[in-house]
Amino acid sequence: MVNMSDRGIGPIARVPPLPPFVTADEILRDSLPLLDPPSRISVTDAAERYLKVPAQGNWVTYDREVAPYTVEPQDMTQSRRFKAVCFVGPSQSGKSQMLLSTALHSVLCAPGPVQIIHMTKTDGDAWVEEKLDPAIANSPDWRERLGTAREDSTFQRKRFKGMRLAIGYPVANQLSSRTQRLVMLTDYDHMPQRLGPKDSPEGSPFGMALLRIRQYMSRGCVLVESTPAFPVNDTSEWVASAAHPHMMPPATAGIVNIYNEGTRGRWYWECPDCSDLYEPTFARLHYDPELEPAEAGAAAQMQCPHCGSLLSHRHKTELNRAALSGRGGWLHESRFLDETGRCILVRIHDERIRSTPTASYALNGAAATFAPWYELVQRYETERRRFERDHDDTDFAKVFYTDIGVSYRRPGDEDESGLTLDGLLESACDLERMQCPPWTRFIVLSVDAQGSWFAVSATAFGVDGRRMIIDRFDLRDAPDHARRAKDAEGRARALDPGRYAEDADVLTPLLAREYRVAGEEWSIKPCAMVIDFNGPAGWSDNAEKYWRARRREGLGDRVFLSIGRGGFRVPDRVWLATPERGSKGKRARSIKLLNMAVDRLKDSVLAALGHGADGPGAMLVARHIERDHINELLSEKRTDDGYEKRPGVARNEMLDLAVQALAVAEHKGINRLNPEAPPDWAVGGLGNPFAVAFAHEEPAPSRAAEPTHPVPSGIKFLRRP
Repeated sequence: MVNMSDRGIGPIARVPPLPPFVTADEILRDSLPLLDPPSRISVTDAAERYLKVPAQGNWVTYDREVAPYTVEPQDMTQSRRFKAVCFVGPSQSGKSQMLLSTALHSVLCAPGPVQIIHMTKTDGDAWVEEKLDPAIANSPDWRERLGTAREDSTFQRKRFKGMRLAIGYPVANQLSSRTQRLVMLTDYDHMPQRLGPKDSPEGSPFGMALLRIRQYMSRGCVLVESTPAFPVNDTSEWVASAAHPHMMPPATAGIVNIYNEGTRGRWYWECPDCSDLYEPTFARLHYDPELEPAEAGAAAQMQCPHCGSLLSHRHKTELNRAALSGRGGWLHESRFLDETGRCILVRIHDERIRSTPTASYALNGAAATFAPWYELVQRYETERRRFERDHDDTDFAKVFYTDIGVSYRRPGDEDESGLTLDGLLESACDLERMQCPPWTRFIVLSVDAQGSWFAVSATAFGVDGRRMIIDRFDLRDAPDHARRAKDAEGRARALDPGRYAEDADVLTPLLAREYRVAGEEWSIKPCAMVIDFNGPAGWSDNAEKYWRARRREGLGDRVFLSIGRGGFRVPDRVWLATPERGSKGKRARSIKLLNMAVDRLKDSVLAALGHGADGPGAMLVARHIERDHINELLSEKRTDDGYEKRPGVARNEMLDLAVQALAVAEHKGINRLNPEAPPDWAVGGLGNPFAVAFAHEEPAPSRAAEPTHPVPSGIKFLRRP
């Protein structure tokens, strides 16, 4: 007889009991929302009835008067007349709240499949965790519709009774082979504008989203919102016209072009003094631009273009609410002109509105609820002055995109500003070799490593930001102590810095070069030398060895290794940091590299060259520098993605060397210098530690004529009497 052990019964007994069976009527009750017809209630009304929003640490009922300009756009997502709704506006204006309000309406009032596309998967997960999940948890009616199974609430999907809400990101498979009643695209201009393989793109996210709602016919809708992020397309032939007063300058891509294809709605206020309507824009803010940014912002007022009356910021909330009640609000372009040739502006439900399937809206940052005028003016004036000083408009453009909510038009590139070789040669300065201008406070050497030579330039800087390229030469011969420095006939071999580490030693004597200050009795040595870390194969390792050798000699604070970072979206201009990772899986280096946003710095270099005359912030060239080297400053052209070489151009070292010199000057703090109390390396005169006085030869003292005496015939004191 075999005895069976019952040891396994214990674990089985600890399994929790199964849930009770669900009855047919319970299944039917959960399925009834699928049969519920859409409620005749607007998105805004549903939000006020069901949605809770955070406010000052509490969850309160949604209030349409907080951001009244979002009422009409979100309500139009339920319109049978329009297939798409486009909203262009500044950041923090309530655009994201429209997503929650519209999503809630699709759950409780008009069940149907909804998809929300974010910039990236990470941004989508953050939105679910920080916005969607808390809103559901604090809105009882919304929370009651959410499924109770584990897979009903994830970062990628929310299953409600009667509908599903999908959260995705802009890739082709997310917007393909799916049927949705509503697709919402958020931060559209930060998405890839072409989806699918590079050689055969499938289309834009907006175009592909329109295909997903086709099966729902007039009930389908695409909601797209974003701040602008693409510059004005200067190649377009657009001009402002009274026949199209709301049309924005066409951009190179993005949501502005979608807006221009729609009804072109703008938000209007009614002037309390003259009762005329006008659009509140940043351009109509009245302030003194000569004041400090904070003072100018505090005094900013909105000026009516009809009667000239001024309104302080405290009236903004009142005027926005009045616009919601009919004294202003959204006005769209119509198909008709008045007797003066101006476009007639109409409401959204007017039959004369432009014939287009897209209801489009553009909100200026001056009318946004969460954008105080003093902050707008302060940021604008701060970045404008920084742009005038550094000639780098990256941060200035952000003010237009994120704060004002319009596309940015560049003042003009180097061709438009007349920057040509003849112009540079004409403005070149007469200066002797090995000499620097009288305003020089410090000199920076720049080195670009090539396959068989070092390209070197010397740039003199003044305390007011002016600078001049005073020297340019190439080093081609290996140092005498290098391996195989000379052949059998005594001829020096060419430099090979990638193969021979000791070849870099030809750079060390450059730190001792002295440049005479014009009109002064002293000269000055370079305070720093910056060397390109990238170069021929093997150079990076040898460059690190060279820097470590100089550090052991006490020159580590005067020698920098630089590395370029391309693109205009690099957050900083110059920063000194250790690499986070090595290339090709190698271990990261333990040295600090001078990182340069090269495209932003090239903007500054070319803008400074465009001054054409000596003065603060100008960049000049010494006349003795060769013509071909000066022409290298114009070797590249600006594109939307960065600078690239012009067709047929082979060498661009001079431009790269100028960028390196500016990077070192900014790293040392030239933009923060106090001319009244500069650091010692920027002091004028012999108080500068890099200044050297001329060595004057003392004249030999003249010997006075000695008196002549007769030569004695003998030694008389030896004679005895």
